[in-house]
Amino acid sequence: MFGNADKVSIRPVLGRFVAEGTKEKLARAVSNIAQAPIISIPAFGLINYFSLDFYGFVFMTSLCILFAGVLPILVVMLWSRNKKSESDLPQKEDRIAPLVIVITIYLAGTAALYAAGAPLLSTALMFCYFSNTLIVFFINIFWKISIHSMGVMGPTVALIFAFGAPGAFLGLVLPVVMWSRIYLKKHTISQVIMGALLGFVLTAAQIYLVYAQSGIRPDITLILWLVYAFIGPSIVLGAAGIMNGMGVLDGYTRKFFHFIGFVSIAAFLRYAPAEAAMIFIALGIVYVGIACFSGNGFPWFDGIRRRADSPNETIYVIMPMISTVLGLAVCWALFGHPAVEVGMLCVAVGDAMAEPMGVLFGRHKYKVFSLMGSPSERSVEGSLVVLLSCSAIIFLFTGSPIFSLALGAVLSLVEAVSPRGTDNFTVFLVSAVGIAIRSMIAM
Repeated sequence: MFGNADKVSIRPVLGRFVAEGTKEKLARAVSNIAQAPIISIPAFGLINYFSLDFYGFVFMTSLCILFAGVLPILVVMLWSRNKKSESDLPQKEDRIAPLVIVITIYLAGTAALYAAGAPLLSTALMFCYFSNTLIVFFINIFWKISIHSMGVMGPTVALIFAFGAPGAFLGLVLPVVMWSRIYLKKHTISQVIMGALLGFVLTAAQIYLVYAQSGIRPDITLILWLVYAFIGPSIVLGAAGIMNGMGVLDGYTRKFFHFIGFVSIAAFLRYAPAEAAMIFIALGIVYVGIACFSGNGFPWFDGIRRRADSPNETIYVIMPMISTVLGLAVCWALFGHPAVEVGMLCVAVGDAMAEPMGVLFGRHKYKVFSLMGSPSERSVEGSLVVLLSCSAIIFLFTGSPIFSLALGAVLSLVEAVSPRGTDNFTVFLVSAVGIAIRSMIAM
């Protein structure tokens, strides 16, 4: 299990050996640094810096740091010391009184910023700290939602309103913060997800309404896509891990993540702003990297690894991810739309369906070379699924049954002979090349 301070075993992670005690120390450091009052400081600082002159920046930022940072931290420190508890107050009953005091501080901070003529976004963000914490107070009576996750997403949304996609940089710490809270057993997967979701949605809605009342109608298209970009991977990884813990075979949970992930990327590439797609892919890599760092026993990792790959489970999670990113980069640079979309969907559906169907119905097995360990086993029935599913996808884009079946057959052969971990690249590339060639011939 994870989060056990007494464990001294080590396991290979990302090519290195990391002791469980070291992971716990890192998780505690992340939890201590990524508290909501601390995270608020760079957000207010950046908003004020680009909105005010030097003296106004110093004054307004000092007010923000006082009401959003210093005073809440002092309240929590003094209360935890009085209760002889940890600084994050792990028992929800211990959070009631300090939350009431902090809510009052945030309300006073909102009034102070408004009276001082602070930038609209700074005042709106301080009000969000007040209102969001008030909502947390009522939720906390029944359920211990993650204030850490909420505290990351709130200021991230404000920075996105201020700077667009570059403002999302602060949210890149969300996967690490979520990991730390789960690893330390301070929160469940659902608690960190709900904290992040509420922090994002509530803050975005309130800032939008404040802007609208001021006669400003910001474009929230990017915001809407980024809700899933930030939180979607944690939901899918968490669901895969929970299913694995309930006894669902890891081959199925792994392909569940594979299918949802690839279809999501294809949707982002087709419909979302380019910045949102890049952020989503970057966050997906971060989430999977953290899962691999955590190793066996952590739900994010358990849902996407195969026990049969031991001791190379991590490698066979990382290799497909590298193959995917490489395939996406190469095909995007060479072919662009719609070849990239076809390639992504062929990998998503064909590869995701092949293994489960092969497990259920595969009777005619054959061996495939593996870059590490013994050769892997595939089935003729699984390869047939690749042929049919890829042909169907290609037909949706081309409308040509003959071409679709021909390219689908080629892709099934490519998938059949590709070493384990590389088929995400080979299938991606060959399908994109096929679509690109047909497009050139049709011109």
